[in-house]
Amino acid sequence: MPGSGVDRGNKTALRGLALAAAAGVAALSILAIGPVGPLSAQNAVTSENPSGAIGLRRLNEAQYGRSIEQVFGSGITIPGRFEPSLREKGLLAIGDAHVTVTGSGFEQSELRARQIAAQAFKEKRVSFACDGGSTTFDDTCAQTFIRDLGRQLYRRPLSEGEVASITGLARTAAGKSGSMARGLQAALERMLVSPNFIFRIERTVADPAAPGGRRLDDYSLATRISYLLWDAPPDRALLDAVARGDLRDPARTSRLIDAMLASPRFELGTRAFFSDMFGYDQFQGLAKDQAIYPKFSSSLARDAQEQTLRTIVDLLLTNRGDYRDLFTTRKTFMTRSLGALYRVPVSATAFDGWAPYTFPASEPRSGILSLAGFLMLDPTHEGRSSPTIRGKSVRELLLCQLVPQPPANVNFQLVQDVANPLYRTARQRLTVHQESPACAGCHKLTDPIGLSLENYDAVGNYRTHENSALIDASGSFEGKPYVGLLGLAGRLRESEAVPSCLVRRAFEYGVGREATDTDTALLEQSAARFAAGGYRFPALMKNLAMSDAIRAVAPLSTARTTARNAGQAEGKSR
Repeated sequence: MPGSGVDRGNKTALRGLALAAAAGVAALSILAIGPVGPLSAQNAVTSENPSGAIGLRRLNEAQYGRSIEQVFGSGITIPGRFEPSLREKGLLAIGDAHVTVTGSGFEQSELRARQIAAQAFKEKRVSFACDGGSTTFDDTCAQTFIRDLGRQLYRRPLSEGEVASITGLARTAAGKSGSMARGLQAALERMLVSPNFIFRIERTVADPAAPGGRRLDDYSLATRISYLLWDAPPDRALLDAVARGDLRDPARTSRLIDAMLASPRFELGTRAFFSDMFGYDQFQGLAKDQAIYPKFSSSLARDAQEQTLRTIVDLLLTNRGDYRDLFTTRKTFMTRSLGALYRVPVSATAFDGWAPYTFPASEPRSGILSLAGFLMLDPTHEGRSSPTIRGKSVRELLLCQLVPQPPANVNFQLVQDVANPLYRTARQRLTVHQESPACAGCHKLTDPIGLSLENYDAVGNYRTHENSALIDASGSFEGKPYVGLLGLAGRLRESEAVPSCLVRRAFEYGVGREATDTDTALLEQSAARFAAGGYRFPALMKNLAMSDAIRAVAPLSTARTTARNAGQAEGKSR
């Protein structure tokens, strides 16, 4: 359309991403991204940065929204739908490094760019030092506007080539429309649809401490740290600190990270991290059989998720508590609907919002595993609880232990038959799988844990019987016996595997890849420091943000090398 900032250069780049997805070569997307203008895959690798971009992660919906709010303020309407994220190796943060933009996703990106830019200009959320109604194009004004907004949107300064290209587009749009403001709006549209905004693109520079080696450049490092701590882009203060060279000085870096940890944004980042680690994306569309669980509703599910996040924030940030206490604390927060679910009295303030609440010692609730946010989060079973799924969740989410997928020919008929008078409890029904050689290995990992949670039904109601049969909630963990969820919680608090898993997940969340054997020494060192510091979460995150690992560049994988070759061929064919 005339005056649009969504020009051929960005369409070429983003359509390259769509081609990569269609071809099944996710990493090809990195090669279709360049500074500005039409780019082949080859010159995307060799243009500004000799090594090319070494990593990228697509912004998820929440990160996109925070980016827009940070630049333009709150209240901007973000239209269109976002393509789903991919959970890989336990984290969406890892999957974000392996997703691309489909053709449909590209159209949605164009829609968002046009409408957000229009809102920003109509509501005067952008400023420029020239007459917007002028028919004479002001190069200096345009370049100042592009450099300022571009630095915020791209999370780094724009190159001279990028500024020149976007200025040229703005000049053309202004000439066609007869309005300087329309030209600047077109420039903003262009930046909003750019892969440099939609993706977090990591670039490298030569590492003076390792001859022949490379490290993240300072702006890529700042972006990594910012998303680790805030799940948001670097703000102006952080970008200014990068420009001063603060990230090359350990003392100044330490002070900078302390300020980031003291910011209210750290709570948002903490919520984002634990939502990813605990799989809270599964709350979207979560459903339960209303005939069996009449208390369940989408609002109850939202409250359940929020209750756990408030408990985490209160213990780890507000009170600077021991991470392991999350599994045994009786302090939480309550709403009216949660009080009805737990069958506990709530204060008057909880009738219209949230109120602090401490479960008495007589209540069978202690720690986040006893809250509905964990107990109901099973999108695969609407009419019953699943000890296997719950046990798998504990193993994978809290202990970082992968449980293999079941064989394709498993017969679930007996397990699902909750009306069978011969197998009234889940423990009795799961005996069949535990005795099958093909199933026994995995069920030995999951079922002892999951069966100890059977006193809580599929939405978190407490019960002592199933089908009038007394529930046996005994189990063992790491060779130690226990009874019930509270007993399991105590065993988890004692286990070294629990805080070690948190360290691993935080590292993977920050660098956007699965930890490998080469990371073992760092993870062990970080776990030891975490323990020595009393298992304080902010200290763990600072340690990771200050570590050499957060600055390190992972070698190109075979898949990405293959993608580079495929990308070069695709680029030549254009």
